[in-house]
Amino acid sequence: MLAAIKDFFYRHRRKLITTGVLLGGGLFLIKLIQYKLREFQERQAREIAERFKRMKHFESTERTCNQTIVGLSENVSEKALRDLSTADILEKLRSNPDNKFELWEELKILAFAKIVTLVYASSMLALTLKTQINLLGGYMYKDTVPRDTQTTYLSMIQYFMGEGLDKLMDVVRNNVTIVMQRYSLKQPLTLADTETLFWSIQMSLNNDELNPVKCLAKFTLPQDGLQGDGNSDLTLRKMCDETLDVLESAEATDVCLSNVSSGFSSIVDKLAEYYAEAEATQLAPSTSKSALNVDCLSNINNIKISLAKLIPIVNGLTAKPLGKSAATNGLQNGFEKQRNDMMSSLIVRFMQSEKLKTLGINVYETFCA
Repeated sequence: MLAAIKDFFYRHRRKLITTGVLLGGGLFLIKLIQYKLREFQERQAREIAERFKRMKHFESTERTCNQTIVGLSENVSEKALRDLSTADILEKLRSNPDNKFELWEELKILAFAKIVTLVYASSMLALTLKTQINLLGGYMYKDTVPRDTQTTYLSMIQYFMGEGLDKLMDVVRNNVTIVMQRYSLKQPLTLADTETLFWSIQMSLNNDELNPVKCLAKFTLPQDGLQGDGNSDLTLRKMCDETLDVLESAEATDVCLSNVSSGFSSIVDKLAEYYAEAEATQLAPSTSKSALNVDCLSNINNIKISLAKLIPIVNGLTAKPLGKSAATNGLQNGFEKQRNDMMSSLIVRFMQSEKLKTLGINVYETFCA
């Protein structure tokens, strides 16, 4: 019996060895597949957890960024409206002085310089802070940044709140003066003419040596740099250099230019309401309200308002609330204290820009990787 078994194994030894190897190899392969599958699942779980963690951190960074933009926009608006104030000129005009023409010419420059400054300032503020806070957020996601370094880095925007904004107002006022010299106070303007006027100011600024769009960093960042203490020096300098690189990039220039153009479109849309009102006063009182609206819309491109009458309208856009739309949009985005003045309306509009949102995401992803 034993001899027969031994003889069987001897005769079939190759088959048995092959079968054993195949069985062993199969078991090993199954174990290996199970191990690789478990490793893949664990890696996937870690990546999902990491993405979720990054997403939550980015959302927190964005909330901080938006709140900071909204908070500082009030200071920027107050300074611009104070330094380009028309109150003294209006007060003098009420007394019917001999130099009335010169005062109207000055009012013409200030009224347009003021609203143009708000458009550029709000775009530059939103873009710079979106870059800074997302860059800092990316750094903080992957490593600890000393609080002193954070404070010093974020304090760079204070330059724009003072000297940078003064420089912007000078550049804007100079270019507005050049463009407005082509327009007389009695010149009648259609809505399209008014849009062309704003476009001409924008083109004049685009051709300026200190074009605020292309030279954004010269207005919003201190030119002499910032210094930190101890080991934070290298990190701070690196963050400053990288911020400068982003603000001077083609993407940032495109975002700023897009926001400025959007801001002027918003102003023209607002002025269209006044053109429609001017047309409505010329229609017969017996005209029905629905017919009145249709006529106003159909004839709006033919309506003309003299520049002298347009100046107080433009000046008024920066001096009074714009209605509930801006405040409502602000509340929908979590800005409970959002005001409904021109600067706030522009800030909300720009923060809803997909281009600005994409820039913020790209900056954050680049520096947290």
